[in-house]
Amino acid sequence: MALTHNKQGIVSDKTSTFSKEKEKPRPRTLTLSLISISAALYAVAIAITSPIPTPWGVGHFRPGVVVPAFFSIVFGSIVGGVGAAIGCFIGDLALYLFGLTTPLLSLVAGVPGNFVGFYLLGWFVSKKHSLASFILGNLIALIVGNLIAALGVLAYFWFIDPDWALWPMELKFGIVMGLTLFWLTTMIIFVVPLVPIFVKCIEPRLTRVGVRGVSNLSWGSPIGLVKSSVIVSLILTATYILVVFVPGGNLLFAGVVPPELLLLASAVTFVSGIFFAMLAKRLEKSWPAINQE
Repeated sequence: MALTHNKQGIVSDKTSTFSKEKEKPRPRTLTLSLISISAALYAVAIAITSPIPTPWGVGHFRPGVVVPAFFSIVFGSIVGGVGAAIGCFIGDLALYLFGLTTPLLSLVAGVPGNFVGFYLLGWFVSKKHSLASFILGNLIALIVGNLIAALGVLAYFWFIDPDWALWPMELKFGIVMGLTLFWLTTMIIFVVPLVPIFVKCIEPRLTRVGVRGVSNLSWGSPIGLVKSSVIVSLILTATYILVVFVPGGNLLFAGVVPPELLLLASAVTFVSGIFFAMLAKRLEKSWPAINQE
């Protein structure tokens, strides 16, 4: 990160850098290349983790979402969203060869869910360029994206499989909510602690070799980081309480995965927020004018 000195002390030049980013749009060929790289890496990640299905046998465990999340933050909503959608479809095509999914299901559920989710993540972070906005935006983006994917799964089987059409509405609702929460929790435990570190470590190196990002992600104020992580943790904990104490709520994970997975996601988010806040505090002491929201 480049710094300038003035009479008030050390200041960050991120605002001026971001202005330059707006003045000089990224070449279209580079955008297409970044989308292709994101899609390829995501497809490989999907294929590697494909042997781990969801409790319903539909969809898969996808820690590889750290790839489109990284590209969404560093290179913007379009690169992240389109790369995620294409990567999801390519990965699902590979799984189709082994009878693990179908291209139509991918187009109806995975592709729109991935595009909307990671487009939203990039959009949220672009507003404040802080880790606090990333943590809160990540929760919203994953809920919306995974809900779209889960509704796509429901729509696909509702019209393709006659048996699904006969199932009671409460069971269909439970499957949609279960898939959404399963994907949400299994993605958050990887995205929240890993992606900010990847961004901070990799983006400066990309800039040095001429691959320009747009994130200018700052650690933000320690208080803001703690607040955002606590809010997300409380939401996940409250969801766990509902799942456990609402009649039939424990069936949201099909009775296979323990609902304590929500508590794990809550703990990971809280600990990550505290860890990042400690780092921000150290940076704040070293460079007083940096990292102020």
